[in-house]
Amino acid sequence: MFSKFGDLIIGFFSLLGAVILSIPKIPQKLRNIDRGQIKDKIDTEKLKENVSRVKDNLDTKNYQNAQTPPSERKIPENNTETSKTSQSSQSDVLLISTPFTSKEKEDTIFRLQLLSSGFLILSVIYLFNFLSIILYGILGVLLAGYIIYLLFNRVKVMYGSEFPAYRDFFLMYLAVGIILVIVGNNSALVTAFSLSYFPSLTILIFAIVAVAVVYLLFRIRYHRDFTYGVVIETGEKMAYVKVEYDIRSNVKPDIYVVENDYGASDGDTVKLKTEKKIFSNSGNKPIRIMETVNKV
Repeated sequence: MFSKFGDLIIGFFSLLGAVILSIPKIPQKLRNIDRGQIKDKIDTEKLKENVSRVKDNLDTKNYQNAQTPPSERKIPENNTETSKTSQSSQSDVLLISTPFTSKEKEDTIFRLQLLSSGFLILSVIYLFNFLSIILYGILGVLLAGYIIYLLFNRVKVMYGSEFPAYRDFFLMYLAVGIILVIVGNNSALVTAFSLSYFPSLTILIFAIVAVAVVYLLFRIRYHRDFTYGVVIETGEKMAYVKVEYDIRSNVKPDIYVVENDYGASDGDTVKLKTEKKIFSNSGNKPIRIMETVNKV
């Protein structure tokens, strides 16, 4: 019974917890945008004038500069400011261009799925009196603490603006486990809704209903019928697109063959239309390219 229930919970997580946020290849697009911003900030003509002025003065000031401490050497103000701006922008790009790999993202989300389902199963086991309140409390705090740690120290960094969807998804399942314990310890509620022939199934039914409610709430708030990917190779009206895990559209990470009537090229970040399956263990699949996008 517990095995079937565990499979059911993990099935839900596999269905909903298909992981990538709609931001594949963030650093590549940020790098492109930042280059444009840097070009806008740099006054090319002034930079050329400053460089020429420095080169003209090098011969006459070479000896003087050699004996002057580096901290006292004078560099044209505009050139210094431009250099600082360029260095600052490049530093930002370098910082952003070291993302988590797809494998790291998949492993983190899979770990969260196991921990969340483990917390639910732990709560049900406690309600069947297989665990003492002290042991349940210790294990529950450890599981919940590690889930929260992963969410706010890894997932938040991995997924940026998509983080609220992941946060709410896993925290809602923590809440389900806590609510089950509260309801299960309330004898009046259990007695009122218990089954005549199988009273022990009441708690399991509460758990299944709670999971279904969480699924519906998440779907209403966050579900979408599109995701994002990067074109790897194009053919005649078809394209190979690499997609990361997207919890909102329930798309699993993989390389998909999609329709390319839009005419996207290799390396483009694209918006993809997905299937509209409600329940699917294999996740929804992208079917066609809708448009190219610039992700920030």
